[in-house]
Amino acid sequence: MFIAMPRSLWCAIALLTLFGCAPDYTVVAQVGDVALTKAEYLRFVERLPPGLQSEDARDHLQSLVDQELLLQEARARGIEQSDEVRYQLNALVRKQLSQRYQAEVLAPQVEVTPEEVERTFFDMGFDRERLFARILVRQQQDVDRVLRALHAGEPFAELAQHFAANDLFAQQGDGVVGWIGRTQAQRFAIPPQTFLSLPVGQIAEPLPLAGGWQIYRFVEDRAADKADYAEEAASAAHREKWQSRLQIEVETLSRSSSLQLDHDGLQALLAEPHPTDSLAALPLYRFDGGAISLGEYLYNLRSVGFRGALQDSAQVVSLARAALLPAYLMAAAAQRRGWDREAEFAEWRERKRKALVLQQLTKAETATKAVPSEEEVAAYYEANKTRFRTAESVHINQLLAPTREQAQELRQALANGSTVADLLARPGVETHGDPHDGALHLRKVVRARYPQLVDAAFAAPVGEWDGPVEVLDRFAVFRVRHKEGGDIQPFAQARARAQAILEAKRRDELMDALIQRLRAERESQVALFAERL
Repeated sequence: MFIAMPRSLWCAIALLTLFGCAPDYTVVAQVGDVALTKAEYLRFVERLPPGLQSEDARDHLQSLVDQELLLQEARARGIEQSDEVRYQLNALVRKQLSQRYQAEVLAPQVEVTPEEVERTFFDMGFDRERLFARILVRQQQDVDRVLRALHAGEPFAELAQHFAANDLFAQQGDGVVGWIGRTQAQRFAIPPQTFLSLPVGQIAEPLPLAGGWQIYRFVEDRAADKADYAEEAASAAHREKWQSRLQIEVETLSRSSSLQLDHDGLQALLAEPHPTDSLAALPLYRFDGGAISLGEYLYNLRSVGFRGALQDSAQVVSLARAALLPAYLMAAAAQRRGWDREAEFAEWRERKRKALVLQQLTKAETATKAVPSEEEVAAYYEANKTRFRTAESVHINQLLAPTREQAQELRQALANGSTVADLLARPGVETHGDPHDGALHLRKVVRARYPQLVDAAFAAPVGEWDGPVEVLDRFAVFRVRHKEGGDIQPFAQARARAQAILEAKRRDELMDALIQRLRAERESQVALFAERL
């Protein structure tokens, strides 16, 4: 029987066919009651790493089927409906929707005027630069010794010379790094308030750094050029205005959404910090279009790093306002606009849901079985010792010249008996290392910045001058003083890494075994139609 179809629908189908936009619903595999379509297969392949996309189509189809088998297994175990999956997915959805709400609704309303930037420039201290000097020390006893000497009146610059090799930024060896503003101060771990308030000449409280301490002071002040800090001042002004606008929006949404604290839920939360499943479902907050349960509240607090015990109702409300409510309220506002019902968002949400389900299934399948015994870890280490080497590094003396020809002249002068110190006194000759002898410690991690120098230094023999090699916009000659690292770590040092490697290997083996078992158990329920691809 012919059924009349509206002309508009016929036109829509014709256009989709003409432009090739219609999803391909050809069934390419059947897994129980679930039919997998060619469109799903193509989306699955598109998300694979580029190097894997060119593999055999039947292998990709089998992987898609395996994924569906695992999802069905997770459903049978109750993992798909677990609170952990639900909480994690809801958090991802809120983050996605609230970020879009901020970008499309709030951001256009936040514009910073030149007058506001200028006010921020002065109010936040961008208008001042300070001459920064420091002494870097490695040991606590050196901190005490330097502070005693400074209090006794010994000159800062003379003390800095004793530790000059520790500081690549103080090129003259006197501890003077240079003029810095508020922005640069943060890069040297100086708190903003200290930068703004420490009197000239006064020694600041020593700052602990990675591998040592920084003893510092400001030698002199000068007015900063407004153009040099215009971008930082504008960013600070924008952040300030953004936070103000965000706070206003949260208060507005709180009223328009009729946000209310549920006092029964609050009392239950304070009485039982680890609520049972029935208590976890109680609402803590209610608002139009949603609620925040006790379980979700506690999950979200843990996800942002809160581990302590809740003290009172004021703390509960304060934590909610700081960490939860803005995202909840903006996500609810986004849902009222229908953003969560858009096809692209629905596809994204389903993809995230499946990923979380598979993640929880992997955790449930391998949590206890993947943990190796101490004997197994030791045996793996013994069989794979060469994988556990210490980080390699090389110590060099380095000289830099503006051109390759000048660098070659430096190398010739060194061969004729000139010292590094003599050559560093020449105009235009510099070093990234110690200002007295060019000593520099290179690790392979800095290869991204100095690729040619690092490669050449690790390949060069010890004791001979080499180069020139290009280093940024200059040319270096160098001599390897000694090399270290590359030694096999003792078991005590390598144990944690060996265990992690073995656990990852076990997880892969356990999940592969699960897939093989599911294939065998449900073989009669699975059909692949690779020829339809």
